[in-house]
Amino acid sequence: MEFLKISDEAPSLTTLPADIFYIVLTYLDTATSIANLSASCKGLHHLVTERGWRIFVTSRFNTFKLSEISSVDEWRERAYSLTSQSRDWDRRALAVSALKPVVKHRGRAFNRFGPSQSIPSNIIVDAHHQRKGDDAQDLVFWGAGEDIFGLLRHTRGSKASNDEWFSSRGATTGYRSGKDDVTCVSILKDNRYNYGQEGEPQVLVGRASGHLHLLSMGASNFGDTLLNFQASCKPSSELELDAEAMRQADIQSLDVNYKQGTLAAATKQSILTYPLNHDKRPVQNENGEGGLETGATPSVWADDALVLKDDSQSGAFEFIRSIKFVNGDTLAVGLSKGYKPLQYLKYTPTGVDVSFAAKASINHDTANDYTLRTVRAILPVDTSSLGNGSGSGNAVLSSWDDGTIRLQDLRTPSPVDQIFQDNFDLHTPINALLSRGLERFVAGSAYSPVLKVFDYRWPKGYYYTEALPCGNDEPYPAPRPPTIVAEPSFSDNRIACDYMTGKRCRWHELSKHDFYRPNFNTWLPAPASDTSPIYTLASPSDDSPTLFAGLSGMLVEITPKSSNTRPATRPSFGPAKDLAYVRQAESVAFIETGSGFAVDDISQSSRVPPMYRQFFRDSTERDRGHPERAIWRKRHRLDEWLQRWT
Repeated sequence: MEFLKISDEAPSLTTLPADIFYIVLTYLDTATSIANLSASCKGLHHLVTERGWRIFVTSRFNTFKLSEISSVDEWRERAYSLTSQSRDWDRRALAVSALKPVVKHRGRAFNRFGPSQSIPSNIIVDAHHQRKGDDAQDLVFWGAGEDIFGLLRHTRGSKASNDEWFSSRGATTGYRSGKDDVTCVSILKDNRYNYGQEGEPQVLVGRASGHLHLLSMGASNFGDTLLNFQASCKPSSELELDAEAMRQADIQSLDVNYKQGTLAAATKQSILTYPLNHDKRPVQNENGEGGLETGATPSVWADDALVLKDDSQSGAFEFIRSIKFVNGDTLAVGLSKGYKPLQYLKYTPTGVDVSFAAKASINHDTANDYTLRTVRAILPVDTSSLGNGSGSGNAVLSSWDDGTIRLQDLRTPSPVDQIFQDNFDLHTPINALLSRGLERFVAGSAYSPVLKVFDYRWPKGYYYTEALPCGNDEPYPAPRPPTIVAEPSFSDNRIACDYMTGKRCRWHELSKHDFYRPNFNTWLPAPASDTSPIYTLASPSDDSPTLFAGLSGMLVEITPKSSNTRPATRPSFGPAKDLAYVRQAESVAFIETGSGFAVDDISQSSRVPPMYRQFFRDSTERDRGHPERAIWRKRHRLDEWLQRWT
């Protein structure tokens, strides 16, 4: 019988099998720990390089949909990017730039057009990340009145840090201001549905006049129409469907079901659906015939339509405001001034089943069934990565006209699983929603240029404070939330964490507490003559450092300070051949707004929190020779641009 030989050597990381070592890596919660381990010896450096950074990113940021990563070096870079983004959002270390029309173009938007034109134009924006070999690109597309603009930003590869700008003036293609304003845009995010050149980016655009088309975002033919989407090729008298259902006018919102290959577009009263699959898409000319004349733009006809207002189940409402596919067969619909303002349309082989969002609670939905309410924005949330039984991919965030943002899991019988609310500005509705993984979501005010940042309050995989030194002090400065709540206490005055016993120091324990991680509002720049709401929000990807907000006549770019590669205070310009926009860094102000959960009693939210305004400054020279100042600034809850210097 052969016995195993027991080694007299003490076990070490260098003798562990690789698979065990990779399991150990999942327990390291800071990038600093990974880097220190990598620097300890050549063998561990190789293991960390090959797999370590990937394990760290996927375990600590598992709720993010990561954009494509093709090398081990990129995994290390992504770890740095995501950790620095998390730190900067927590510390409100944000660099904000306003892309404003230059004077010669601004004048044409202010001095002509009829009463139907919004002055200045509302910016409707979308963004998407794509990759072509080693060339990683962020695509940004926005409509301003009848005009459209594009930005192609190279983020990696030989063209990195280069921006390409594009524009197309609506007047040159027959569009009129006001009547033909862009109302919704969506960059096509799956090349399977591209028309024409498969490699070029393409975008779906809806207009107030009812025009719905697929446009090219290519450098050589930006703005060219590739496909028109039409309600019907026949007179209404020949249709079996209701004529009102097939009336394509006033496009309000659009969304794409990429699993089914379906485009849905909402007019004020109807939902129309169009096929996007090449094998199902009947491409015809304007006369409804299969043949195309030379140079003619092909059209795709709607294959289904539904008039919600004529549906006895839906009740009366003013107009459809927004639509979003929440899974493979269900479309969420937000209505303006409706008795049942949030509805779900489930498409089945036999027709469309309509269901409704139940009341939220007695405290937050005291209105009876005869009170008109509005749902402005809808955001599907994929919670499948939580892995705690609540994940499904069927969760939906919706913003209501009472100022609440409601999270509902469509699988559960409960009306709402969580209600979020700005604890300072309780009743202002939200126009736009955007999620950043399952760490936080941002919301755009419907009344002013205020960006509201909410923490989901689900367990996070990464806290930047874990990389900072231990202490028996409390995080500073202490928040002064608008809601009257007691500061948390921690009886253990431990000055250092004891990892063997699982006991933590006071500073690290309290740094993860919700009280010391409040939500916040920031006031974005707006035209001096206009207190613009935020109409749209977009980001190229979950892990992108950049967020875009569309206001009146202005596109605002928000970037974590450590990810901002552009000078903070120097303006830069748009396309050289058509200087339509100028970029100018802006100083913004913040307030902290508490936990973000809805309050049952308005008297609980009665205090005015302090306001912090950014001041662009570098503390390096000031702190030279005073290392205690540098340590103090690093442990401060807020970014140095917000710290009050004495």
